[in-house]
Amino acid sequence: MKHRKQLVGPYRSDGRLIVSYPKSGRTWLRFALTEHDIDATFTHARSGTNRREIGRPVPGIPADLVDLPLVFLHRDPIDTAVSMFYQVTRRDLRRGSGRYLRMYLPLRLRGALPPDEIDRFVLDPLYGVEKACAFNRTWLDHLAGRDDCLVLNYEAMRADPAPGFQRLLDFLGETGATGAELAAASNFEKMRRVERNDAPSAVLRMRVPRDPQSAKVRKGKVGGYVDELTPETIEACEAIVASYGFEIGDR
Repeated sequence: MKHRKQLVGPYRSDGRLIVSYPKSGRTWLRFALTEHDIDATFTHARSGTNRREIGRPVPGIPADLVDLPLVFLHRDPIDTAVSMFYQVTRRDLRRGSGRYLRMYLPLRLRGALPPDEIDRFVLDPLYGVEKACAFNRTWLDHLAGRDDCLVLNYEAMRADPAPGFQRLLDFLGETGATGAELAAASNFEKMRRVERNDAPSAVLRMRVPRDPQSAKVRKGKVGGYVDELTPETIEACEAIVASYGFEIGDR
């Protein structure tokens, strides 16, 4: 069932707003909801990778989001930073692309060019683990004790999707589908087939079909960073994670 959007500034106030840092699993949620025609709006709360926001510090809680009921989705910041590396370097700012050429000088002038090597990228304060931690910590602290908001953890949902999706449906007041149905609809292999085959989808659009690392549905693997980073980089990342009060498996 479609629901009329109610807006406060650029945001809606009916509880159907889902906030997350980029690469925290929102494509998965969007795909599941879209498959069942469930209305929701997604935002990175001004910490995205568009022209105005990329390569900037976390802005805190935007004033027009402070009091809104919403859903917050968060993911392990090290996995998030690895996925962000591929999003930025293979998709958003792919070398040689028109957008890269337009953005190169502005980013260089403010010292915000993204590193093109993965270990340096995840340790960069404007793109890597620290920024993901800062975003998640800011939002989790802001939402602590609020009963008009829902917090979802990507790793917990991946481990047992049906209950996680059911919590989301209950929060949204949706009764036309079950969590089990959303979990089945958003199976990762199905999502990969949709994107790979360029099947109709409002969510999955692959801009560089010959580069699998540019895909929106890349791996979705929990703890996949251990296959991507050096031991020294992982140790440094985990120290950053700990400095924000997160622990392994709970961040």
